[in-house]
Amino acid sequence: MTTANKITIGRLLMIPLFIAAMLYYEASRRAGVPEEFWRYTAFAIFTLASLSDAVDGYLARHCGQATRLGAILDPLADKLLLFSALMVLAIARIGSDYPFPLWFPIILITRDALLILGFSVFHMLNVKVDVKPHWTGKLSTLFTFTAVCSGLLQLPTTFALCAAGAALAVAATIVYVQTAVQVLGESDAVRPTEATSAPGTKKGE
Repeated sequence: MTTANKITIGRLLMIPLFIAAMLYYEASRRAGVPEEFWRYTAFAIFTLASLSDAVDGYLARHCGQATRLGAILDPLADKLLLFSALMVLAIARIGSDYPFPLWFPIILITRDALLILGFSVFHMLNVKVDVKPHWTGKLSTLFTFTAVCSGLLQLPTTFALCAAGAALAVAATIVYVQTAVQVLGESDAVRPTEATSAPGTKKGE
């Protein structure tokens, strides 16, 4: 197993530790004696896990450690880490005086659901599509991770970061939908041409 994959698996193992730290903090807060140690521990775990994504990505791209397993585990670890934090801070509203608005994870989940649906449709239609990450999607992810850190540190910037991340997520979704429509249109235009030029076909048959 490559070092990059080991780091990715380590990131997956950090997720339950992050959730446990936040649950301990929330329990102490409800008891009236907030133990800030657990909140800062959760922040440290989340930050370390986020940085590990850059490390394993660098190793995979520049050190010849790209593998099929890593191609599956890396985005899975990223999504699980991010959505675990969103569930803790927005849905459960644990441990923050400036929690995520509930609509923020809903927008992100809807975006990912649409992407999965789109890829499923392309797969069923046997249409090959090469969707490259758009800058709006990359910025949305950056703002989302920054918003999680802001929420964990209980900063008043949390809502503004969520709003920016959501707006960029919507913009990225629109770009991907436009790309999907364009690819489908091109594939429909190619198929009739292929059918008429197939060997053995004659006019009038």
